[in-house]
Amino acid sequence: MVEMLRNGMDILRAGEVEPPEAFAGKVRLYSIRYRSDDCEVEGYAAFPLEGTGPWPGLIFNRGGNREFGALRTAVLCRYALRGYAVFGSQYRGNCGGTGREEFGGSDVNDVIHLIDIALGLPCVNPKGIYMIGHSRGGMMTYLACARDERIRAAAICAGLADVFIMYDRFHDGEYDMRQDCQELIGGTPQDMPQEYEKRSAVCWAEKLIPPVLICQGTNDWRVVPEQAYKMDRALTQAGKTHKFIVYEGADHSLKGTSFVEDIMDWFSRYPL
Repeated sequence: MVEMLRNGMDILRAGEVEPPEAFAGKVRLYSIRYRSDDCEVEGYAAFPLEGTGPWPGLIFNRGGNREFGALRTAVLCRYALRGYAVFGSQYRGNCGGTGREEFGGSDVNDVIHLIDIALGLPCVNPKGIYMIGHSRGGMMTYLACARDERIRAAAICAGLADVFIMYDRFHDGEYDMRQDCQELIGGTPQDMPQEYEKRSAVCWAEKLIPPVLICQGTNDWRVVPEQAYKMDRALTQAGKTHKFIVYEGADHSLKGTSFVEDIMDWFSRYPL
């Protein structure tokens, strides 16, 4: 498997690593470094333990920004255990990668290039790919879904859909998203409204291509539920195939809910 990865398109480095203890002896996990535009990007790939595929491919888009919210391998292993070939990116400029993260700017190419890499591997079903995004990864997933017809179905978990709301609401004294937005996007919503619109799927829901599942907890203070409700209305108005599930009392992590099973059910409705 490692030699197949090393021979993959635009993969610069691949090496096997130990999965988290809960998944030891159950999946195969690899650290990868790949080329995206003129950047070198760090990421991971996880596969079922048995067989050589081809498995359905799945891209998982992490949340956070820079080193905060870095991709956790347990998340990839969770879906590899369910029979998927899973890939995830730290996005450019992060965790030893080169280039500069733009919070939904050119770093979206890191997601698109990961689709290229995944579908070019013989162990991945070449007919399409599934995608999941959590928090900021929801924004990345929406952006990819507006650009790439190869995404068969997508799931958004507590996902960012309106960066204007994020800017206004997510600052509690200890963590101020306004500073991150200004540093990564380049200014405030007043200074650069078009850049914030580009990152806010509620402004262009009609552009989304695949069916989308939205999973949202009512007690999420990082990505307030209002964003999910707005996106649900925008998708309905645009006539887009989607499903909206609200988990009463769930926080940003969606821990304690059936969201993983709900995602698997959603994907099963759209086989490759």
